[in-house]
Amino acid sequence: MYLKDHIVRVENIKTLQALDAANIDHKVIAMFMTCEGIPMQTYEVSAIINSYDVLGVKKVPSKKAQALIHAKHIGQEDESLPCPAAY
Repeated sequence: MYLKDHIVRVENIKTLQALDAANIDHKVIAMFMTCEGIPMQTYEVSAIINSYDVLGVKKVPSKKAQALIHAKHIGQEDESLPCPAAY
């Protein structure tokens, strides 16, 4: 399993890459994404753009991928955890 194939909202990352390719400052890209409802800081834009392509380089063993998926399901089913939207 490649993590790059399973990133939610990959179109947002493609948008970041397109804006970066047009030589738009990362501060402006962060402001644009924030206006689109995705709050981002400049360093987050830079980190995503610089690290996204690396995600497809190494394949994650299926055992580890299953552990990550299982951990996510445990968190989603635990009603004792606060809802992130409540913050």
